[in-house]
Amino acid sequence: MATAKTAVELATLRARRRKFDWLPYLMVAPTVLVLSVFSLAPTLYGALVSFYNVQFVQLLAFVGLDNYVWMLTSPDFWQSLRVSLTFTVCSVILAVSLGFGLALLANQTLALVPIFRTLVVVPWVTSYVVVYLIFKWILNFDDGLINVILASLGLHKIAWLTDPTLAMGSLIVVDTWRSAPYAMILLLAGLQTIPDELYEAAATDGASGWRSFWTMTLPLMKLPLAIVLVLLTIVNFNTLVSMLVLTGGGPGRATEPLSLLMYLQAFNYFRMGPAESIAMFIFALNLVLAFGYVRLLRSD
Repeated sequence: MATAKTAVELATLRARRRKFDWLPYLMVAPTVLVLSVFSLAPTLYGALVSFYNVQFVQLLAFVGLDNYVWMLTSPDFWQSLRVSLTFTVCSVILAVSLGFGLALLANQTLALVPIFRTLVVVPWVTSYVVVYLIFKWILNFDDGLINVILASLGLHKIAWLTDPTLAMGSLIVVDTWRSAPYAMILLLAGLQTIPDELYEAAATDGASGWRSFWTMTLPLMKLPLAIVLVLLTIVNFNTLVSMLVLTGGGPGRATEPLSLLMYLQAFNYFRMGPAESIAMFIFALNLVLAFGYVRLLRSD
């Protein structure tokens, strides 16, 4: 009986395989095609270029790993890597912390909360270039808004964007102001999945608001917090516009991240091979972060 049953199951499985449904694959085929043309193909071409000596778009000679050797032995690369890591770590920690605080405020049931949510989101939905150009004026040494106010109070002007010790801090503050609303939106969605009954039960048991936060809110928000951390890390590690608009990578190379070094190598010095080796390094780090993000989603 067992053998007959097994034979029937195998026959059924073979029949199902013969009746393979192509419809789901046909439905996603256009998206896969577009991604392949505009994402996968350029990535593969970039990987190829990183092994060549390139003049504009012409592959002149195969140089093997020479571009990667240049990258790993270049002081500029390690300086830019330090800048990228410093900027990413500081910006992400500040943006997530501020975004979490804003999410806690936006999760209240007060009359003005909808207006508060709308105003807080404005920095995120505003064009990147517009935001950074406004801050470039605000932080300008000669006639910037902050220095004009300081001068009117009889205080010395501050070189926010041209002092090597202050330029990075200024960029981090500006990026935090722009990124925190994004963190708030994602974390607010997580907060709203926590049942109100849990807080009511905690209040009945005499738990204070601070104790409820540490024993219920924070543990239940571990996954949303981890997801926001990974997403903002990907965004900030690849950042280019803020440095390009506000400081141009200066003073010196104090604010030149890997993305800007890659840009300068490609479009200022026309060294496409070294630029692509940097791009492949950034791509590899993004793959690691993306893998972590997928693992977090699957653990939900």
